[in-house]
Amino acid sequence: MSKAKFSIHSPEGRKLVVFCGFALVFSATVLLLSFDVNFAGLIPSQERLDDLRREEKKALAAWKAVEARQQEQALTEELYKKLLESAWVEAKDGSPDVEIPKQINSLAKKYELELSGVSAVRRTRINNELSALEMDVNTAAPLAALTGFWRDVRVQKPERTWKRMDFRPETVQNSDRVFFSGTLRILLREPDMTDGKGGVR
Repeated sequence: MSKAKFSIHSPEGRKLVVFCGFALVFSATVLLLSFDVNFAGLIPSQERLDDLRREEKKALAAWKAVEARQQEQALTEELYKKLLESAWVEAKDGSPDVEIPKQINSLAKKYELELSGVSAVRRTRINNELSALEMDVNTAAPLAALTGFWRDVRVQKPERTWKRMDFRPETVQNSDRVFFSGTLRILLREPDMTDGKGGVR
């Protein structure tokens, strides 16, 4: 008796392929149910994606805020360093109680100003490194002379500014004089913060 030749194209072969396909699907279903595979945990939902985008935006905003604060702090430190470098140093510029009134009187003489009052130099501590030196100046003179006086005071070194400036015209008839009262302000670097030669420790 001869053996029949098997072919998947025969009716019996096609039946066998269909049976194997069903068996494979059934086996996969049983395995999935047995191990309780959760596909929802493998693919993030739209809500989760939105949460991640919001968290990313918050993190980026926080980083930009930190970066801005760092830049602001660096700028503040740079400006403060310039203040220190422009301040009066007694070891280099002399005693402010003596030198500042001398300089003001010299400029007043240059512009022929009659100083009606020059106060003593006051010293107010700002922090461990700086103090403020202040001195009141009172005079009366033509506006052109006062303008030159103010300008020359402003460009002197170490740097100085007018903390207060009050002026009013003289009420005498045909007078071109202006009464001026101001407070000069200069920063002083404290001696214990210098190296004795005007440099910062």
